[in-house]
Amino acid sequence: MKTIVFLYAGEKNSRLAEKSFDSQSALDRSLMWALAVDNVQQIYVLTVPEKESAVREAALVFEQKQRGTTVVHVETVVKVSWTNAMVLAELASDTSRGSADFAVYAWADCPFLDTNLTREVVSAHIKYLAEYTFADGYPYGFAPEVIGTGALSVLSSLAQGVQKKVGDLPAGKDGIFSVMKGDVNSFEIETVIAPHDFRQLRLDFSCTTKASFISCKRLYDEALGKPVPFNALELSLLAQSSASVQQTVPAFYNVQIESACSGTCMYCPYPVAFKEKYGVSPRGLPQSPSAKYVRDMSVASFRGLVGQMVSLSETAVVSFGVWGEPLLHPQFIEMAECILKNPSLSLLVETDGTTVTGFIAQQIAALVKEYPIRTSGQPPVMWIVSLDAASEQKYAMVRGATGTDNLGKSAFKKAVEAVTILEAYFPGAVYPQLVRMNENEDELEKFYRYWHDAESPSAGKLIIQKYDSFCEKLIDRKPADLSPLERVPCWHAKRDMVILADGSVPLCREYLLDGSAGNVFNEGIEAVWAKCKELVTQHIDKKYSDKCKACDEYYTFNF
Repeated sequence: MKTIVFLYAGEKNSRLAEKSFDSQSALDRSLMWALAVDNVQQIYVLTVPEKESAVREAALVFEQKQRGTTVVHVETVVKVSWTNAMVLAELASDTSRGSADFAVYAWADCPFLDTNLTREVVSAHIKYLAEYTFADGYPYGFAPEVIGTGALSVLSSLAQGVQKKVGDLPAGKDGIFSVMKGDVNSFEIETVIAPHDFRQLRLDFSCTTKASFISCKRLYDEALGKPVPFNALELSLLAQSSASVQQTVPAFYNVQIESACSGTCMYCPYPVAFKEKYGVSPRGLPQSPSAKYVRDMSVASFRGLVGQMVSLSETAVVSFGVWGEPLLHPQFIEMAECILKNPSLSLLVETDGTTVTGFIAQQIAALVKEYPIRTSGQPPVMWIVSLDAASEQKYAMVRGATGTDNLGKSAFKKAVEAVTILEAYFPGAVYPQLVRMNENEDELEKFYRYWHDAESPSAGKLIIQKYDSFCEKLIDRKPADLSPLERVPCWHAKRDMVILADGSVPLCREYLLDGSAGNVFNEGIEAVWAKCKELVTQHIDKKYSDKCKACDEYYTFNF
């Protein structure tokens, strides 16, 4: 059997060349793994100009270290950028030209690729005459994909034909399988199943992003200190028990830029919590310099926070909408621009839609055109419009919105129109949302059927959100219990940071306006984030506070 190994090094921001693993880089380690693949004839590294010199230097050192008369050479293939289709075309061409039976494909910035697990995957591929074989149940970064030469030719054609939409996307870690999914039943697929299912960890052991690089570095250091064998199973078990590996940097900043809100939704505890704390309702909240509350976060304060977000996380999604109606902020456009100026950040706006106008949509869309490039992997701007009903009557009941404006439009009609307005400027990034409760369960199917239709104002996009009692602060309105049989550490504690208008940071959204871990205006984001690690440690040890015991949001996931 002739084998060719392909390593993808096409991510411009990857830390694949940093010598962080005992004077080795992730690229150094992945090249040594490639050399250990049985019957390897050639190693190809697919890269971009920004990484070319680092790849060639590593390849030269790698070849010089090989002993014996037979040296496995590294061929460097450079493109300005890579799409899924381009990767498949390169794999198909090189395996065919090299008369190889299959390609072994992995990303070059994975420092923990497991030789024995690779051998299992290759053996299964050969034994069962598979066309595509992979390891399932492990975190990403321990095993390659194995693709037959004939299958690569078919996949390359699919990526340039009926699957062109997927093929034209930037090369991704799931790019090959994403193309295959368009005609998945036509391929013989085999899997090597992990003895434990680690997928719920959602860990990525590559050095592609800052977060995943930190996970790799911490896992490496902890494994050396234990010591733990460097194989997929033992490293996965170690990661499963480590708060440092699981909690790296925030991926989702949920920021309250505006304290005022325009509704009294039956599923939202914020108006009552705000009145209990400040003695005034957030509905029609006045500007008052002497008030204890901060109504609008200032643009200058927020701009400073954004700089800290970029420094700490590099890539993240920033949401306007933890509490309050963000579009009521008098400088909403300027606040959005603070995010969009930074190509590594994406903006999520959660709104009731009643204050959405064509002017606002046009202004934000103009900013997207001015700052178009994103490195976060997300659209520049995403919108969630809270509808929660399929009829005006139900909307009024759930959201407490009755009456019409001076143009005779109800809140429900304005919210529905908001979806149409926003979709015109942000196609494919607008999501009407229904929070599923006993009170609107009878309209769930109607809501889904209407908005899921590709001809709907949202072009088929929608969100069905689970009901949250906020640790039993509200009555239980869940029509169904979706929680897993076995509790897992809270995703929000590991990945999210909530920042209130005054800069205080609750341990999580469930604390509403209390439970502060610190204030980012006084201490900085990084210092406050460090204080949140203890909560993750407690969850891993299955120790839960009374609030956490009453919460069932732990298994839900943002970004």
